[in-house]
Amino acid sequence: MSIEALGWVKNQTCPTPTSKLVLFVLANYADEKHSCYPSEKHLAQICQINDRSIRRNLTLLQDAGLLTIKHRLGTSNRYFLKVPQGVVTDNRRGVVTDNRRVRSLVTANTKEILKTKTGKNKNELAG
Repeated sequence: MSIEALGWVKNQTCPTPTSKLVLFVLANYADEKHSCYPSEKHLAQICQINDRSIRRNLTLLQDAGLLTIKHRLGTSNRYFLKVPQGVVTDNRRGVVTDNRRVRSLVTANTKEILKTKTGKNKNELAG
């Protein structure tokens, strides 16, 4: 699963709501290179639409410039999502390479506790 691809899909404008659903499913299956190869039958089963609708929505997404389809003989097609390469998250440091700053993993859910000059934090002094 590619978190970057899922975040990218969220901000895209798709031709139809069904095509956005298909794009979300493809992003969910995408690897680190933003490519995946689920079958049209499997996509249809997940999206609860028929195979023909999947093919139509894949064509719409390709025409909109959101993905590239590599047709393969005897197996499922390979889909390449057009996620920009500059937006890559470094999970160890909690930073994003396109100059956006996110909170580090240590402070993701809590604020850092500042220590006073005595070496004790404010919670220890109050308690």
